[in-house]
Amino acid sequence: MTVDLSAKQPFDLRKSLRAMAYFRPAAGEQLVVDDTVRKAFAVRRGAADHAVVVEVAPSRTGVRVAVHGAQESELDGVHRTVADWLSLDDDPTPFLAIAEKDPPMADILRVTRGLHQVRFASLAEGVCYFLLTHRTSQAVAAGRKRRLAVAYGPRLALDGVEHVAFPTLENLAGRPASELRAYAANDQQAERLTAAIAGVTDLGEAWLREAPTDEVHAALLRIHGIGEFTASAIGLRVLGRPIGPPIQMRQFADTVATVYGDERTADDVRRGYGEQFGVWSYVTRTGLGWLDDKA
Repeated sequence: MTVDLSAKQPFDLRKSLRAMAYFRPAAGEQLVVDDTVRKAFAVRRGAADHAVVVEVAPSRTGVRVAVHGAQESELDGVHRTVADWLSLDDDPTPFLAIAEKDPPMADILRVTRGLHQVRFASLAEGVCYFLLTHRTSQAVAAGRKRRLAVAYGPRLALDGVEHVAFPTLENLAGRPASELRAYAANDQQAERLTAAIAGVTDLGEAWLREAPTDEVHAALLRIHGIGEFTASAIGLRVLGRPIGPPIQMRQFADTVATVYGDERTADDVRRGYGEQFGVWSYVTRTGLGWLDDKA
């Protein structure tokens, strides 16, 4: 069950694999060997989750995907999930048209050419992670997310390696806060996590991916426990929506200062990049990390 999926160019899977190595929320949740990655995804069959494992390698126009453990009727959905995870359909040219005329971005563009955003592998995983990061470090939140996967996620062994998929929203929806408390910082976070899972499930993944961005953003903000940062993070890092992160957060102001010194403010950069500001943030923060490594 192997198929080639095209990517909007420029695209370089090697850049995606390198980005995975830096993505602490999903550290250790996929197996990367040379230029190939294996990862488990959950599919819903009847009333239960089942795991499939994809093996993704580079192809001439994008990626070659082999799927293990899936039923034939599930293949299109699995391929769509891989394309969303690796942002294969995201067109980088609107961002590049701006960034290539922005001299301070030259070194970053040089090391990131071909990089598409690596998103959270599923809506359920992204929602849970961003709710678990409230007043919590990335490392701790990622650890709690992994324990959720171990507790509720399906598994599939391939070549002697057991791969664990994050559970689906349907699996987690309806579980009471008292049950999810074991994976949260406190009772309040568990209640917000439960409310967010229920709220996103009610909206439906199809609607969240297809409805106008402003409507999606507003709907997420109406869910208990989801504020501006979380709604923006889910929009950009899970759904691939052009929703820029809140510029008042220190991490984004620090990124602007690293690239532009005191010549531009975060407001200046947001205005200059418009809808591409979220892409600017992802590519720039990733590229700065790679430049630091080379230094």
